[in-house]
Amino acid sequence: MSGLLRAFLTTLLLLMTSPLLFAGEPQSPGGSLSAHQWTKYDWNAGSGRNGAARFEIERGQDGVQLQIVASAPNDARFVHEVAVEPQTLYRFACRARGEHIGSGARGAGISVSGILEGSPDIKGSSTEWQTLEFYGRTGPDQHKLFVTVGIGGYGSLNSGTARFRDVTVEKVGNPPAGITIASLQPPASSASHGGTGGAVIAALGCFGVLLVAAGVILGRRSQDAGERVPDIPATSAAPRERLGRRDVAVMAALTLVCLSVSLINLGGHVAPETGWQAAKAGESATIELGREVELSRIYYYCGINDRSGDGSRFTFAVRNPAGVFVDVTTFTKDNSGVWKFSEVAARTSAVRLTADTSGGRLNEIALIEKGSRAPLAGLRIARKNVSAADQGKVENLIDEQSSFEYAPSFTTGFYFDEIYHARSAWEMLHRIEPYETTHPPLGKLLIASGIALFGMNPFGWRIVGTLFGVALVPLMYLFGLKLFRNRFYAFSSAFLLTVEFMRFAQSRVAVIDVYGVFFILVMYYVILDLFPEGGERPRRDVNLTLLLAGVAFGIGAACKWIALYAGCGVALLVVLRTATELRQRDFPAVWGATGFLLRRFAVCLVAFGVVPALIYLLAYVPYLALPGPGHDLIDVFRLQAHMLNYHRTLQATHPFSSPWWSWPLDLRPMWMYTGEGLPAGTVSTIASFGNPAIFWLGMPCVVSAAFFAVKRRDPRMGAVLAALLFQYLPWVGINRLAFIYHFFSTIPFMILCIVATVRSLEAGHPRFRAATWGYLGIAAGLFIIFYPVLSGLQVPQAYVAALRWLPTWLF
Repeated sequence: MSGLLRAFLTTLLLLMTSPLLFAGEPQSPGGSLSAHQWTKYDWNAGSGRNGAARFEIERGQDGVQLQIVASAPNDARFVHEVAVEPQTLYRFACRARGEHIGSGARGAGISVSGILEGSPDIKGSSTEWQTLEFYGRTGPDQHKLFVTVGIGGYGSLNSGTARFRDVTVEKVGNPPAGITIASLQPPASSASHGGTGGAVIAALGCFGVLLVAAGVILGRRSQDAGERVPDIPATSAAPRERLGRRDVAVMAALTLVCLSVSLINLGGHVAPETGWQAAKAGESATIELGREVELSRIYYYCGINDRSGDGSRFTFAVRNPAGVFVDVTTFTKDNSGVWKFSEVAARTSAVRLTADTSGGRLNEIALIEKGSRAPLAGLRIARKNVSAADQGKVENLIDEQSSFEYAPSFTTGFYFDEIYHARSAWEMLHRIEPYETTHPPLGKLLIASGIALFGMNPFGWRIVGTLFGVALVPLMYLFGLKLFRNRFYAFSSAFLLTVEFMRFAQSRVAVIDVYGVFFILVMYYVILDLFPEGGERPRRDVNLTLLLAGVAFGIGAACKWIALYAGCGVALLVVLRTATELRQRDFPAVWGATGFLLRRFAVCLVAFGVVPALIYLLAYVPYLALPGPGHDLIDVFRLQAHMLNYHRTLQATHPFSSPWWSWPLDLRPMWMYTGEGLPAGTVSTIASFGNPAIFWLGMPCVVSAAFFAVKRRDPRMGAVLAALLFQYLPWVGINRLAFIYHFFSTIPFMILCIVATVRSLEAGHPRFRAATWGYLGIAAGLFIIFYPVLSGLQVPQAYVAALRWLPTWLF
């Protein structure tokens, strides 16, 4: 994660999660900070994760020592509020040492919340105290700041033990020569959030006001003239019975463009897949380098094992000139599917790897010579102390060097919730107890299909979700064509979904949301046939329509439970359709109506009860096939109770969680990834949020679409509104942790409301079409502008900073 963004977020976290954390007056600088005013920040404890840190304040002969023990990856720190003077230069310093601190994340150091710069950090183990310091200047209106000493940082969680003493903050006149001076003014309080962003926001707001005003004026004019405004220009009506060639061409073009953009930099095709898993503690392997070299880094790529192997420890030792192996670094297997490294400084001709504990799988190691960014070639396993019960061979540790990446990124490893879903998908393929069981299995089985075809690499675990995200675009075209009977409005619907930020971001990460959204849209697309326009003949028998919708419902629910909300919405639509049929049809006798209702009920029971239940249970077949006890049919039902209880009682906190009402306002993006080890001044980041052109006009257009639907008694638009409400409103009563991506399933229906509003405006005033094209251009332009933030493209840090239009846009 970019240091600036990480620091900015930490300040916000401290203020949001502990508004009364810093009691009393801040201490003025001028020497060591007093011990009794230190407070604690523990990311794991605040997020509900396991592995809370242990904080200790000791008083000994060397004075006060602050100790943090993070047994699991964490962002843990002591925090001290300090009063400062505006526009003044300060020196921040401490003495520190660490034990078993990982190298793949931020280590132990001193910093100030809310800024990029900080002291150098300590990683690995050190027996000697080291002095850490940095210099910074306060802003013109800055009167206090928060000094922190700790281990890790948000998005850069680390484990180990860190000790600090002699923490000082002091004013200085002239800094030493060559020292970089940091700005201590947090970016959140600067004026950099306006600029271009403010102008675009204002322009979009004005456009929204113009849409509403135009609708009111045109509506009044049509009423004054006593004319009925036609819903659709007759000259542009699309064929009713089948797709035309132009429709196919438009869908193909949109799909091709969407697919091309989605596949760019999706992920690497190569990752370490073979590995070694020690069955006993103390097993080791010695790697001969072929010559004496000066090592600077030792990289390692941990594989997937069962849960008992998580937390395993490994030690690297190097051979000294006397032929004795000396330990240089240890690490804990706290993650998988990601390249990590330990900084070392040793001249040697051999490295020995020892599994201090058993059960942890290691897929690959790479050794870097000082001054190089490429792994050493010509490595060979010379000696090994292994067991016949091991899984894999130690030779597997050096057989995939071509997969190495010096600066690990999302293109070579897991990011965001891939650590749960992609990992579980691989485990299902290999008949291992899945790591994640809080969602149904079908979405992870779909991810597993990509892994089976392309291998356990980023491209393999992301490609199927990406294809489903692309398939949403032609599906949206078909939905718009069926709803509006107009090729242009079908195109507009699909185009807006193509340039929607969240569709793009959520489909390029191996999570399960996109599968649920796809089948929800399929379900409503099918059920829309229950509401043909006046004089139209139904496309198919009602019973067949219900069965097809039930199949989509079952598949969607087996991917993610958000499809259950859609099932409720479809149930309401079926009831309304049935009530309409009872009013419109003449039955021969009283029992004729009763028989009709009984038949309809039986069909619905099969379509939305039996069929989805069978599909849902079939998704658990791989789970039932797992070896060992606890995988019977009764355990499947117990698992459903566990899932329900988990989502019902989840009370964790998270810096990017957001309430339901904030989602349409696009207030809190979900920050999913940030790159580390990038060239100075550059950043790579991925966030999931909405296209402002769609979100900020969405809800007003929902209201206007509802108005026109009621006024014109349009049941088809009513079905779209029902879909939107049933996907969105259930979150009003849900108290669990929620994020903006939970709004994903609502977005397609919000887009249809936008297009419906535009259609109503154009029906009364055809010249409004120019404004429609302008709006589509704005939406596309914003997608292009924000593409680096959505895709992880490496760009200058200043470019990303200019896109933070709102103080809550952290990415």
